[in-house]
Order: sequence, then structure tokens, then C-alpha cells
Amino acid sequence: MEFDLVVMQLAPLEMLFVNLFAIHKCSQRKYSRSRTYLTLGLFSCALLSATYPIVVNLPDFGRGNGLFVFFGILFIVPIKLLYRGSVVKIATIACYSWTYTFLLFALSIRINYLLNIPEKKFALTALMTQTILYIITFRKFYIILRTRFVYILEHIGKSESVALMWMTMMWFWMVFIANLSFAYPNLRLFQVLSLLTLVLCVLSSFRYIYLQINCGETIQKLEEIAYNDNLTQLRSRMVLNSDAQDLISRKIPFYLIFFDLNDFKSINDLYGHLAGDRYLAFFAHEIKTRTGNRGGFYRIGGDEFVCLLLEDNLATYLKEITTLPRTVPNLQIKFLGFSFGVATYPKDGDSVELLLQCADQRMYRMKRSVKGVADTTTTPPELV
Repeated sequence: MEFDLVVMQLAPLEMLFVNLFAIHKCSQRKYSRSRTYLTLGLFSCALLSATYPIVVNLPDFGRGNGLFVFFGILFIVPIKLLYRGSVVKIATIACYSWTYTFLLFALSIRINYLLNIPEKKFALTALMTQTILYIITFRKFYIILRTRFVYILEHIGKSESVALMWMTMMWFWMVFIANLSFAYPNLRLFQVLSLLTLVLCVLSSFRYIYLQINCGETIQKLEEIAYNDNLTQLRSRMVLNSDAQDLISRKIPFYLIFFDLNDFKSINDLYGHLAGDRYLAFFAHEIKTRTGNRGGFYRIGGDEFVCLLLEDNLATYLKEITTLPRTVPNLQIKFLGFSFGVATYPKDGDSVELLLQCADQRMYRMKRSVKGVADTTTTPPELV
């Protein structure tokens, strides 16, 4: 009998060691390793000494009801004191680990009942079965915990974290109640609780999935705002930088053409900002249409645009874009034209910033020339 009592204590101790190891590896210590280990060891000894008389006198101790797990929950206190992180994060990791260890405990008990192990060998065989299950599954459990579960916790919002915590708590409670319904098959209450807990698990899981999908949609909308200009339907400066950098990294030659509308402020002042928006949209549509699949066209701010042109015949392209209509359709506003400057990769620079600066400077030389305020010693504006 004494031997059975010792063996019966080893299964919970094995579970405790696995849980503490998982939590320790997935959390950041506040204190030194030796101080952390010493504190956990002393707390474990004190808790085991205080609860041993209670545990061995629990109903049907050693028959797999798992009631001892309630005392293990007390480890949340030293864990929170010894490790950094919110209560939500620590509780979520703990519940995830408890679900795993208690599931293997319950499974080892049920396997022994299935094999009709004699009572005098039951405790030792159950411990051996649980140990074998740990050997088979722990590595996979640990990899998922470290590389996926903790990653999720560190990259989701507060509401999603709370939802994930409740979901893991519900799944732990589900395993515990299901085990009780097996341990006491004649008690219908545990069977009803199992079904009710299963319903709560399903609801909490769907709520977490909903929050994740909703968060994903929000991120997608924000990306659309960041990557696209709603007014002109052109790509943004962020996309321009990415596309140009991609071409540079692959050493593909291209032209970067910087556009700026002439006297655009006067359009807003004379006709209003709504007309100014339609003016911008008209210009963007015309240039984008003429660019076609020969490159990309981007709005980088206000009345400034950039084209990444991949074809060799720059002169042909420049001739095409200078044939825009003289008036803006549906507005009957005279189109005032635009100025532009061209930089060439790799001739004029090997970075997006240098190419933009070069094209911008050449665009302003053209703009000054068009306005007739250029210095008389200034050479005519260059295209490339």
C-alpha cells in the first residue's frame, strides 16, 4: 500500500515538472536562474507537504479522478511573481500546458482500464504509460508551444489575448470534467457538465476565430489605405519604394519620371477642391492609361506623381504623355499641363532616394523654365 501511495504521487509530480518546465521556457525571468529555481522548489515542497494529507484522503485517490489538479492551480502565484508578463499571458500558457499534461494523465488512466490492469499493478502501470506518452509527444508539444502558441500571444491584440485565455481555460476544464465523467460513470451530473463545457468550448473557440478574422480584415483595410490612393486609384509612395527597390535589387534598368502639375493650386482656388480632385483623377487616368504595362504609376502626395518606366524607348513614351486633352472632361477646365524630370537607374543613382532626388531636381528645372523665371545662364532642362 505504501508503495502504491508513492507511485500515485509520482504521476502528479511528473505533470508538475512538465508544466513548470514549459512555463519557464516560454516566459522571461525577473530574477536569476538560481533564485527562480530555488523559489519554485521551496514552494513545491511547502505545497506538497501541506496538501499531501488532503490529497491521499480525496475520494477514490489513485483511481484517476484528478482532483489533485486544484492544488496545482496555486502555482500561478509564484509564477506571476517570478516571471515577466501579464496575468493573461501567463494564465494562457499555463492552461495550455495543463490541458496537455492532464489529457495525458487521463489518457494513461483510461488505457489501463481498457487493458484491465490488476489493481495491485494499476498505479505503476499508469505512471509508466503516462511517461511513455510524454516521451512520444512532448517534443511536438514543446515545439508548437514555443514557435506558434507564444508567437500568437505576442502578436495579437488585448481583446484577442483575453479571448484566447478563456478558450484555453475552457479546454482545460473540458478535459477535467470529461475525465470525471469517466471516473464516476454513475454520476449523471458530470456527464451533463461535460456537454455544457463542450458548448462553452465551442462558443469560446468561435469567438476567438471571429476576433482573429475581424482583426485580419481591419489590417487588410489599413493596408489598402496605406498602399492605394483612393482618389486616383494609383498605388502609394510606400509601394513605389518597394517596387523600385525590387528592381534595383535585381539590377533591372529603369527610368524614374517625377511629375508635378503646373499651377494646380489655382485650380483649387478658382473652382474648389472637388473640382481639384477630379482634375487630379483625370491626370492620373490619362498617364496610367498611356503607361499601360510598360511600368507603374504612383501618386506620392498632393499633385506629385512618379512613373517607373521599364521600356528602352523613353522618347516615344514622353511624346505619348504630352498629348493629353487640352480640357478636363465634364469640368470644361483648361488643363494647365505638367512638368517632369527623369532619372535613370543605374546611371543617376543606385537607391530610391537618390533617383527621386535627381528626378525632382530636373522636374523643378523644367518648371522654372516653363514659368519663365529660370536664370538666363541655366541650361535647358534635361530629360535624363
